[in-house]
Amino acid sequence: MMNILYITQYFPPDKGAAQIRAWEMAQNLTRLGHRITIVTEFPNHPLGIVPPTYRHKLFTREIYKGIEVIRTYVKASPKKDFFSRMLFHLSFMTISMVAAIKLKRKFDLVYATSSPLFVGFAGFIISRIKGIKYVYEVRDLWLDAAVALGEARHKLFIKVASWMERICYKHSARVVVVTKGCCQNAVEKGVDPNKVKIVYNGANIQKFRPLLNRAELKKKFGYQGKFVALYAGNFGLVHGLDTLVETARILSDESRVEFLFVGEGPKKEEILFLRNKYDLRNLRVLNELPGGKIVLFFNLADVCLVPAKWNQFSCALLPVKMFDAWACGRPIILSVNGEAEYHLKRAKAGIWVEPENAQGIADAIRYLLNHPHLADEYGNNGRRYVEEHFSRKMQAERLEKVLAEVVSQT
Repeated sequence: MMNILYITQYFPPDKGAAQIRAWEMAQNLTRLGHRITIVTEFPNHPLGIVPPTYRHKLFTREIYKGIEVIRTYVKASPKKDFFSRMLFHLSFMTISMVAAIKLKRKFDLVYATSSPLFVGFAGFIISRIKGIKYVYEVRDLWLDAAVALGEARHKLFIKVASWMERICYKHSARVVVVTKGCCQNAVEKGVDPNKVKIVYNGANIQKFRPLLNRAELKKKFGYQGKFVALYAGNFGLVHGLDTLVETARILSDESRVEFLFVGEGPKKEEILFLRNKYDLRNLRVLNELPGGKIVLFFNLADVCLVPAKWNQFSCALLPVKMFDAWACGRPIILSVNGEAEYHLKRAKAGIWVEPENAQGIADAIRYLLNHPHLADEYGNNGRRYVEEHFSRKMQAERLEKVLAEVVSQT
């Protein structure tokens, strides 16, 4: 049995891909016989408001569905500008270190997951003070993407963040990444290739699964007789949702097609503004839904949309939403190049369209609309592919082997 101190800024009950990965990994490692202690922030997503239960406190300890969770103060804010986000991330980095160091129990290792990379740096400091091994998980190219997209422009910030990143890479016993692109990025920055291990994202195939009552679901939620194109996920800067709005404009004269966007994020207000500006009656936008309910919407969808803006790092993306859609037996239209495109073509589970090509996505939707049997075939292929390669249980078992190897070398 390993005793693992798991540092993650994002964790349930907040929703999102990072929260789901941390929860699924912790749950599966517990199932495999290991003791997991989570250190995370007070809940605040998506509004940036901490519930009254947690206010005026630095730490709380609770048992969340059988797992010990230490929650810490974080400077949350409804504002999402650069300064507010830095206070948000740095406050968690600081207080999480204090909370973890105060824990008296002996741990075998620290497992710190970023982004943001400040969590990784907190994990490094905690491991040094406690004298235990440190494993650094990289879920995305947070710093590189922030610089490329113009979100990080301050030279001093970039210099300090880059230094922190080098420290995390240098002093970790292993670097766990979620895509081959992240692996390549780490190696290009000087990390020993033998030190980098890929543990992919995936889907909980017991929770996300095909349901037989799709027609009943459509009727229940008001989509009877409609071909539903679903986007479910973060309304983020990199997701290219403005392209999907333009797709909805192109197909506004196609009465059978309805677009459904479900989620939260910094681009949501802009999407709502564009929908109203263009009077898009074929586009419905819903708030973020709990996992048990979003499964219903994946199932009623005829196709799931997985877009991204093109940038030099998009080839390293492997969006979780594509696995959730496939696990529910639904085809996807993917507008992400690189590794995601490779898996789509290998799985034969949808249609690839070049990023930011609204007309191409519209054409793909029309094609699946007119070829429903092909859409079902793609969906069935996707389900098999996830079962064989991308179940959360399978990925947790891979992570267990990586961590056990580190502990055995102690």
